[in-house]
Amino acid sequence: MAPGPRMREPLPVVDIQAPDPQAPLYERAATQIPGISEKVLEAFFARSAAYRQLPHQLVDREITEAVSRNLQVFLRALREQRPPAPEELADQIATAVRRAQQGVPLDVVLSTYHVAAHVGWMAMADVAEQDELDDLLATVPALLQYLSVAVPAVAASYLTEQQQLHAERREAGRALVAALLTGREAEPLAERIGLDLATDHVVLAVRVEAPPLAEAADARFAAHALVRRLRAELPRHALSALDHDGGTVLLPTTAENLEQELADAADLVHRLHTAAGTGLVGGIAAAQGRAEIPAAARQAADIAELVARLRRPPGAYVLDDVLLEYQLCRPGPGRQRLALVMDKLAEHPDLLHTLREFLNSDHNRHRTAEKLHLHRNTLNYRLRRVTELTGYNPADPADIRLLAASLIVHDLRP
Repeated sequence: MAPGPRMREPLPVVDIQAPDPQAPLYERAATQIPGISEKVLEAFFARSAAYRQLPHQLVDREITEAVSRNLQVFLRALREQRPPAPEELADQIATAVRRAQQGVPLDVVLSTYHVAAHVGWMAMADVAEQDELDDLLATVPALLQYLSVAVPAVAASYLTEQQQLHAERREAGRALVAALLTGREAEPLAERIGLDLATDHVVLAVRVEAPPLAEAADARFAAHALVRRLRAELPRHALSALDHDGGTVLLPTTAENLEQELADAADLVHRLHTAAGTGLVGGIAAAQGRAEIPAAARQAADIAELVARLRRPPGAYVLDDVLLEYQLCRPGPGRQRLALVMDKLAEHPDLLHTLREFLNSDHNRHRTAEKLHLHRNTLNYRLRRVTELTGYNPADPADIRLLAASLIVHDLRP
C-alpha cells in the first residue's frame, strides 16, 4: 500500500508584540527622518517621470516636508498604538489636492506612500540592533494600519478635487464652445483651460432621440448616464456642449487635415449612436476660419433637424446628403407654391400615403402595390385621383419630380 501524502507541519506562530513607546529604535529612527526623506525622494524620481517634471523648488520644499511629516505622524501613531487621527492627515490631504491640480496621476500619488513605507522600514531595519528585532517587527502591523487609513483618505481627497477640476474645465469648455458658436471673443476662455485655439474646425450638431425608459426607471439618472456615454466617445481634442438630447461638438483641425477630420466626424457619429443606444443623427459642416464657425454651426444644426424631421435613418449627414431638401426648406414663393400642391391631398390620407410609397418604390407600380397590399387596379385608381386633385401626373417624369418636392415641403412643415 502506497504511503499517503505527508502532512505538512504547521509553521511556528510569530508572536509580534505591541510596540514599546520608549524603544530606543524608534528614537534613533526619528533622528534619521531627514536622511530617510532624501532616500524616499530618490526612489520617487527613479520610478516616476511625473515627479521629475515638477519644479525643483517644489521638490526641495513641499515634497520633502510632506515625506518628513508622514514619517513623524507614523512614529507618533506607532508609539501610541493607534491609527493616525484625521487631523494628522490634513497636510497629506492638502498635498494630494495640489498633486491633482498639478496633474500628477492618482496611481503615482498613492504609490509614493508605499515607496515611503518600504524605504522608511528598510532604513529602520538598517539602524536596528540585534536585540531590537521585536521592536522592528512591531512596526509591521502598525505600518499596515497607517497605510490602510492614510491611502484611502488621500485617494478620496484627490478624487474629490479632480472631479471639481473636471467640472470647472467642462463648464469652461462649454463657455468656450458658446463663445465660438456666437462669434464672441474666445481667447481668454481658451487660455483659462490651457488650450491653443485652432483656426479651422469641423462642426458636428447632434440630435438624440429620447430613449425608452424601463418601468420605474429614474429619468434623471438615465439622462446623466447617456451624457457620460456620449462624452466618453469624444476624442481628446474635441470641444463639446452635450446634453441628453444632443448638442454641439467642435473638432479643431487644419486646412491640410480638414477632409480627414470630416471623415473622422462621420465615424464619431456612428460611435455616438452605438453609445447612445437610441436614435442619433449628426449634421456635419466645415468652418474654414474661426469667423465661419457660427455659420457652419447653423448649417450643421439645420441638417440634423432636417434629417430628424424627415425620419431618415440614424447616422452622419452632410449638406450633399440632403441638398434638395435643404433648399426646399428655405422660405420663398417657390416653396409656397409647392406647399399648395400637396395641400390638395391633405384631406385624402390614403392618396398621400400611396404617393409616398410610390416615390419610395422608385415609381414601380408592382412593388408599390405589394407594399400597400393593394390590387393593381386600386393602385392605378389612386394615382389617377392624385392627378385629378393636383393637376400633376405621377406617371410623368417631370410631374413626379415636382410631386416629390411638394411632399418634402409638406413633411417639413412645423
